[in-house]
Amino acid sequence: MRLITRVSCCAVVLGLAGLAAMPLSAAEEKEKKARDPAKMFSRRDVDGDGKLTFDEFTAGMKEPALAKAEQRFKRIDADGDGAVTLKEFTAAMKKAGGKKGE
Repeated sequence: MRLITRVSCCAVVLGLAGLAAMPLSAAEEKEKKARDPAKMFSRRDVDGDGKLTFDEFTAGMKEPALAKAEQRFKRIDADGDGAVTLKEFTAAMKKAGGKKGE
């Protein structure tokens, strides 16, 4: 909290007050959207029914990702109904994000 206050004060003193509210660059915005589970899900949900079938899940995948796709799909499909919902997809993304930091 204190660091943010000091940075904000310095920005005001240096005449850079607008710097803190600057919009993200196009590349930063693109990266942020690419990591958004809801957007990732909707890009794959071709028929828009709110569920990913195995075919939608694997669309565009290439080896070696395809080799483990069935195993991943089954792991993400928490209720085992043969389709991945946004809730299941988001939960899996959060879980995977935590593992990357370990």
